[in-house]
Parts: sequence; structure tokens; C-alpha cells
Amino acid sequence: MPSKPFPILFLLPVLLLSAGSEAGAAPTQTPPAAAPAALTSDAASYCAAIRDPAAEARFAWQANALKGLEAKLAETLKKLEERKAELQMLTDQRAAEVKQAEARMTDIFARMRPDAAALQLSAMDQGVAVAVLSKLPARAASAVLNEMEASRAAQLAEVMGGRRALSMTPPTGVQTR
Repeated sequence: MPSKPFPILFLLPVLLLSAGSEAGAAPTQTPPAAAPAALTSDAASYCAAIRDPAAEARFAWQANALKGLEAKLAETLKKLEERKAELQMLTDQRAAEVKQAEARMTDIFARMRPDAAALQLSAMDQGVAVAVLSKLPARAASAVLNEMEASRAAQLAEVMGGRRALSMTPPTGVQTR
């Protein structure tokens, strides 16, 4: 009889393992198929429930960021307008100073003897010389041009008449005392 219990004891674990694997296999196959569907439906319902509030929150955040940027832009524009006004004031002051300096220079050259004025204007930049000669009375300007070297007087007269553009070359015909 001892031979009979041995095969039963040997077969018992094999039977238990096979029965356990069959019993465990059936429940594990159905819950995984049901679990993703449950997770998917939970995720879908969560996403559907949060979609509108999330969009509203994003819109509110973007609107707030836009208001901040608009305020920053308005501040920058205000600073630029202030700077523009300041630069315009400085430009106007500079133009007034230049006009006043030209008037003084013209007055000085109008009171000079024609030969002395011709000597000074011959040595000056062409643009400055033309500006001074243009502001002198016609009689004084003609007397000064008469005293200059002919080539320099011709250059200045052509620029004054608009027949030649100002040149940036040094004056020719500079006379020394």
C-alpha cells in the first residue's frame, strides 16, 4: 500500500497547479479588458468635464497677460513721446542758436572791409562761405566777391546761384597776408 499514496501525493501538487492556473487565467482575462474601458471612460469623462473650465482659465490667463503687455506698451509709448518732445525742444534750441550765430557772422562780415572779408571767406568752408555771402546785402556781397581770387569767387557764385552743389573739398585760392 505504500506505493499507492506516493503517486497520489505526487499528483496532488500537479493537479493543484493546473487547477490554479485555469482558475487564475479566467478572471485575469476579463478584468484587464474591462479595466482599460473603465479607465478610458473615466479619463474621457474627466477631460470632457475639465475642457471648458480649462479653456476659460487659459483665456483668462491670456487676457491678463495681454493687459500687462498693453500697460507696458503704453508706458513705453509715453516715455518715447516724452523723449521725442525733449529732442524736438533741443532741435529747436539748436536751430535758434545756429540762426543767431549766422546773423552775428553776417553782421560781422557786412561791417568788414571787402578785401578783409574776401580773404576770410576764401579760407572758409564752401558751405559756410555761401551761407554768409547769401545773407549779406547784394552790394556788400558783390564787393567781397570782387576782391576774391576769380576761381574761388566763381565757385561760390555758382553754388549761390544753384548751378553747382556744395563740395566738401578744401577751398582753393586761399590767400595769405
